[in-house]
Amino acid sequence: MEVNLATDTRRWGLSASNRHALRNAEAEIANLEKALSAGGMHSIFAQTYWRRRLYEIHATPGLPLPQRLKLDKLLTVLKRHEKQYG
Repeated sequence: MEVNLATDTRRWGLSASNRHALRNAEAEIANLEKALSAGGMHSIFAQTYWRRRLYEIHATPGLPLPQRLKLDKLLTVLKRHEKQYG
């Protein structure tokens, strides 16, 4: 399944005021990588929360391609988890 975070981000209707600053993006991605690890998938937060955070960071203007690729990978992990346990 092809992931298109740009389209999905628009679907969520995120405004510029809700977007993460570019300077914080790497730290946010690192936090998401920890949270979406095997243990973090079973956290108290709903899967929609994690998806929303991925979309918000992806919407950051000027986000470099390597960071976008990390986000795509995390979304794939999230979708796989949802199919398996959802």
